[in-house]
Amino acid sequence: KSFEHAFDRLEERCHAVLDLIPSFDERYIRSDADWETKLYPALRTFLLAAAKDQARLRLALDAHVTLAFAAGSIINIKSGRQVELEQRSTDRRLWSADDVVSDPSWPALVAETVELRGDQPDLAVALGLTHDVSADARRYCETALPNVGRLLILKPSSGSGAQSVTCGRHAFELADAATSAVRAVKADGIGMTHLFIAAPNAFTFFLGQRQIALGSVRLYEFDFDGGRGRSYTAALTLPFAKATA
Repeated sequence: KSFEHAFDRLEERCHAVLDLIPSFDERYIRSDADWETKLYPALRTFLLAAAKDQARLRLALDAHVTLAFAAGSIINIKSGRQVELEQRSTDRRLWSADDVVSDPSWPALVAETVELRGDQPDLAVALGLTHDVSADARRYCETALPNVGRLLILKPSSGSGAQSVTCGRHAFELADAATSAVRAVKADGIGMTHLFIAAPNAFTFFLGQRQIALGSVRLYEFDFDGGRGRSYTAALTLPFAKATA
């Protein structure tokens, strides 16, 4: 956990808890360097120990989007582990990649590519499942990321919203579709992929499981509370060589 729900402390119902809250001031990380020097190594150690003797894991991710993605990158799609994720909405539900049979009526991803700077190698991805982040992501790219040449906007065909992802299998399939869309735009494989995500943590975990296919990625956190300008801040960059050396 990197934040805590007032009426639902993970310590009261989990076998093991990784408490990262001391590294944050409310939702804001105390030191930007901590993503790589403290949080990712601690998360990796914790999850590898949890997965060592368990073929199926249940994870509660009361955590920032960056940590949900990072968790998926550690227990990646080739790890041989089945993962159930607690997904919070109006209640608490368990999502997994195989929780229900796939339904062709589920919202699909709609992709739009915006050219920003034709001579620059990086790709920004605005993934707005729960709400549309494209305008905020574009504004940040235009003012703070001069190496971004294109912005890939991914939204559900039903429109962004709290109910746009129906279950774990749907989240898993959308993560597959997002990965394919990024790879199609980055056909040359050059440059960094900058990820701006508004989505259920289960989706973000499944996307993180595909980090190797996405290549070098940088995650960003949005200032939802408005205390720091309602913009983005760079968080973790993966792959993180020091954690795997």
